Amino acid sequence: ELQMPTLSLTSTHAVDSHGENIQFRCTTPKPRCNANAQFQLFRNGLSVSSQTHVSNVTFNHNVDVSHQGSYSCQYSYQNNIKSPYSNTVNITVVNLQPPNISHSAPDGQFVVGSQGPVITRGHSFTIICSTESQYPGGSFHLFRGSNITRSESAVNHSASFSFPEADYSHEGNYSCVYEVSVSSRSFRSSASKLLLIIITDSYSVDQPSVHFMEPPLVKAVDRSGWMMLDAQEVKEPSHNVHTVD
Repeated sequence: ELQMPTLSLTSTHAVDSHGENIQFRCTTPKPRCNANAQFQLFRNGLSVSSQTHVSNVTFNHNVDVSHQGSYSCQYSYQNNIKSPYSNTVNITVVNLQPPNISHSAPDGQFVVGSQGPVITRGHSFTIICSTESQYPGGSFHLFRGSNITRSESAVNHSASFSFPEADYSHEGNYSCVYEVSVSSRSFRSSASKLLLIIITDSYSVDQPSVHFMEPPLVKAVDRSGWMMLDAQEVKEPSHNVHTVD
């Protein structure tokens, strides 16, 4: 009767990210002299790979999400007598999707530019990062260009970055990255799409405000190509627009 083989993970981690290489080693405790054994690797009970050797083999895989599962191995000889299944090794593959990025302006002081939101200087706005991660917790990093500007813990898979008083220093291309710890390993997503924030001078006091959550009505397009939105009528802005080079 053949003895149970041992399956071990020779790579560093049992929790891996998409594209990482993992290696399993299946070893028979009592090899037969000068007789090759047929080793098979199983994932969730289905054979996924096989090799021949006297005493042990190593299985290599570059993993994606489809490789996640419970692994075991078995060996046999030409007489087709099979060993018992080995111990199991569980593999988790973390594949984080790029998060979503959006903005809101609670007091409604913004217009819709051809490239993104144009926020009125001195008023507040918020950048919101969110994800559909299957893992609890984690955090979001807010980038402007290639630099991290702020980080916030994820609450219900989202985080809000508030800017109480918009200034020209807040202009730029923003993106989000989601980071989470799984089994003591830290994983980061790729970056979200870019959100361009432009800051403009304050409107005159009689300029009607446009609330972000209300459906806007497009009334006219000014010379710069921005759609000026107004719930009542279109008024010429009484300021010079500051744009990003």
